[in-house]
Amino acid sequence: MTNPLSTKATLANVTIRRWTGRRLDRKVTDEINQTHGAEDDAGRFNKLLIPKVAFEKVNEATRAARTAHHVMTQPWLDEGARILPNALYDKFAVRFRELRANFDKAAAEFASNYPSFLKTAPKRLGKMYNVEDYPDPKSVRGMFSFKVVILPCPDVEDFRVKLNKEQLADTERAIKDAVEEAMKEPFRRISEVVGRMADRLKSYKPGTDEAKATGTFRDSLVTNVQELVELLPAFNLTNDQTLGKLIQRMEKELCAKDADFLRENDDVRKDVAKAAADILKQAEALMA
Repeated sequence: MTNPLSTKATLANVTIRRWTGRRLDRKVTDEINQTHGAEDDAGRFNKLLIPKVAFEKVNEATRAARTAHHVMTQPWLDEGARILPNALYDKFAVRFRELRANFDKAAAEFASNYPSFLKTAPKRLGKMYNVEDYPDPKSVRGMFSFKVVILPCPDVEDFRVKLNKEQLADTERAIKDAVEEAMKEPFRRISEVVGRMADRLKSYKPGTDEAKATGTFRDSLVTNVQELVELLPAFNLTNDQTLGKLIQRMEKELCAKDADFLRENDDVRKDVAKAAADILKQAEALMA
């Protein structure tokens, strides 16, 4: 069996390593457990060695990278690597060069400021301060890393010579299951984004002279669907005709009018809400 993804996608793995500045304080843990008459393993006290605000830029860069990785890829087995459609590779490469640069800049800034945090640590932690909890300033920058690895999607043919008949059958099933699971991802995303549109449009009540509008929604209710419509064709790795038709419906029936138009036109808003509910129903049936 040939893996249909082997010529249409690669595997992208993003590994981000960072120092969190947290440390288990065993002495304080024991004191708290004893004070409350609890067993030794009932609770754990972790102290934050560095002020939380010091990690904001690194944490923000990390969240942005993980979100982008999730948005631009599909699940693959149970490991960190995810399926990256070839159609999105160039966009992925450009985006992750930016994300890595942002992370490296934030990590360098943290390392530069680290000595000043060391100076204020004794006062900040009081009796909980322990100089041995803190890494050497020279090693701090090396505790942050951002790595992207792109690998080919495996094909059963890659293993055929090395595996016996039973192992080969297991591998074929694993790849088949992985492909099927990956193709559920577009329907999951449709269910989430279109489902939100259906709910919000249905609950929206325009304002009157006597009352304000209720169930209001943001412009992103429509732009999120538009962005998904742009992304989904790349995720249709098996050329699923049903998915293709759903994407066409979304573009035609859900993306034609912006949020302001939907707020101001009751009939159009109701039609779009109905179309969204119908598309949601189809997506949920296909996702099962």
